[in-house]
Amino acid sequence: MSPPNIDFGEAPADGGEGSKAPDSPRSLKHHNHPHRLFKVYITGFGNFAGIPINASYLVASSLPSVLPAKYTQHAPESVKSQNLQVSIIPHYEAVPVSYEKVTNLIPTLYEDLPGVDLFVHLGVMPFEYYRIEERARKGYYGPPEGNPTGRADVDGKYPEHNDASGAVRGKVPKEVTEILSGLDVEGICKDLENAKKESTDDFWAPKVSDDAGLYLCEFIYYNSLAASLYDDEANYDSEYPEPRPVTDPTGETPRSSRAVFIHVPSNMTDEWLERSKETVKRIIGAIAVQRLSP
Repeated sequence: MSPPNIDFGEAPADGGEGSKAPDSPRSLKHHNHPHRLFKVYITGFGNFAGIPINASYLVASSLPSVLPAKYTQHAPESVKSQNLQVSIIPHYEAVPVSYEKVTNLIPTLYEDLPGVDLFVHLGVMPFEYYRIEERARKGYYGPPEGNPTGRADVDGKYPEHNDASGAVRGKVPKEVTEILSGLDVEGICKDLENAKKESTDDFWAPKVSDDAGLYLCEFIYYNSLAASLYDDEANYDSEYPEPRPVTDPTGETPRSSRAVFIHVPSNMTDEWLERSKETVKRIIGAIAVQRLSP
């Protein structure tokens, strides 16, 4: 299943929320525009046991197509001078909570969308706070000891070998058992703590996490980080240079800042959904600024 060609559109002249992405596909590439575009593609999951409606996809599918300027106003002058514009496109459907479907989907996204600067993946947790995940593990994704049906996906299945060794069609080196975020996640969380003190908007500063749960949330994150590092058919085609490498496959533990996983509360009340949308917008803005800052 291939994603559509997508246009990351220009901001409205007033810098407002912008419109949602059009249904008709257009070209992904932009040329000769006055903005430094930072292009984001965001996914959320579908239903699974105990979660008949998944808040992660409701949030992902309802973000503005252009992030208002206030979310990057803390950028240094070197970034502001580029007239930064953050464009957001949601995946066209909720990602099934299926190991097989995630394994097949992720390399397709990276190969078909080479101009995307950041892939954001959302998932839910049963707690009322937000987390940015710092690492993704290869496994173990099989049934827990003493619980032979635990952690099965919506198809009642587990990944082959009970791990993510099938990521990027098996191209990840066998010795890579985990991949770390190349972002300064702690710095992002601290920046948002400070922003919260100065804002009346309803958002919460996220927490740093190094345990994404060894279920589909961590599985999609490992697959996404792996695709950014090891998919030789997915050549990142950024229109602009960045001050630091986006990926580092040669370090003691591989790192990439081209993908991020954010856990949001599963709470489905209007109040919490609005809070989650605001918090995710804040996180995306902070990541864009960090990626582009010297």
